[in-house]
Amino acid sequence: MLLLVLLLAVTERFHLDAVLGAFVAGMVLRRWAGTGARVLEEKLDVAGHGFLIPIFFVYSGMTVDLRAIVAAPLRLLLFFGLMVAVRGLPALLVYLGVLSLRERLQTALVTATALPLVVALTEIGLRNGTMLPENAAALVGAGMLTVLVLPTLAVMLKQPEPEPLQQEPEHGIA
Repeated sequence: MLLLVLLLAVTERFHLDAVLGAFVAGMVLRRWAGTGARVLEEKLDVAGHGFLIPIFFVYSGMTVDLRAIVAAPLRLLLFFGLMVAVRGLPALLVYLGVLSLRERLQTALVTATALPLVVALTEIGLRNGTMLPENAAALVGAGMLTVLVLPTLAVMLKQPEPEPLQQEPEHGIA
């Protein structure tokens, strides 16, 4: 954790991106940890999923501009459609001949979910001034929509389990 804080301080000092600093910290930790990297990875996973990632999403959720989304809902739908097309449609082609159409559709729907990446990228874009706030809000809204809708659709496409055949009771002559 100290290395992470140190590298994040370095990124702040040199005006680099914090996500890049965290990524480099991970690479350095893996190199330094050597054979103990797996144990360290498990501990960081617990700390991340139990504490740090929820804080990131709470903060990100607090900064979403709902007024901008409501003011231009077509922008949100456009970004949603683009996420499905750009992230999901390639899965239909990549697994052609390997998976059934139903399985490829399920894979495409799950692959198109994009909230964590979108939240991180919009935060960077807003901080750098390279993204309009209304586009960032619509992108995050579309990312939320992908997480809410697409996995549910993928589950709905799941092939129903065949029902076991019931055997008729034998009518013996007594």
